[in-house]
Amino acid sequence: MKTKYNNKYIYMAKLVFVLILFATVLFSSTSHVMRDNKIQGRLNIVNGYASECLMHQFYTSTGWIKIEGEVGRNGIDGLYYKKKNGQVTQVLVSESKWNTSKLNQNKLIKQMSKVWILSAMDKLRKYKPLPEYNSIQRLIKNDQYRARLFKVIPEGKKGINISIYTLKNKGLYTFDTLMERKLDTIDLKIPQNSFEKKMLKVYDTCRSTALHRYFPMLKLEDIQVLLEKNYLKKNDVREVL
Repeated sequence: MKTKYNNKYIYMAKLVFVLILFATVLFSSTSHVMRDNKIQGRLNIVNGYASECLMHQFYTSTGWIKIEGEVGRNGIDGLYYKKKNGQVTQVLVSESKWNTSKLNQNKLIKQMSKVWILSAMDKLRKYKPLPEYNSIQRLIKNDQYRARLFKVIPEGKKGINISIYTLKNKGLYTFDTLMERKLDTIDLKIPQNSFEKKMLKVYDTCRSTALHRYFPMLKLEDIQVLLEKNYLKKNDVREVL
């Protein structure tokens, strides 16, 4: 009888040990996933910020004047115009995306459609009543504007590629994206000309700023995750440290 009770206690002790071990492994795995997701979320913000900076540099270097297109973090990534004789005559609306990130096409009003753009303009006019906004909105209503998608795609860990697409709005339900221009890959270590050097300098500055903002402290294992699973330059990691 005594032996029977002893075996029962031993069995229960083993069962408790196994349950504790399983819970420990599960918690460790869950914590790792949560940490990875948190890092990935912050890195997405960093990449998005760097892409937007590149877009601003690209368009302003060709004569476009940048004007605020967002209220807080919502709105149009890139809103630009050109003037002639003091009047706004051309409008460019552009959205920047990093790597595989796509325009939001899941809602009834598609991102970057004419309806979506005009809605963003209404918010901008209420937020900051600048005279340029009135002229910009009038041209958009008359279909006198350009809509673009500016994509920055990493080429491994050695370079970045910039592709620009023309967006053709056909109402609320359909949306065409046409390739307009694809630039040569910019080598992160050996830019080929003054344009690539300027773009790379902007990219590095913006990326460094965003990394310092969103990664104030990193553990060594977190850095390893960034290096192995994401496009992150080693120089950026050293800067964060």
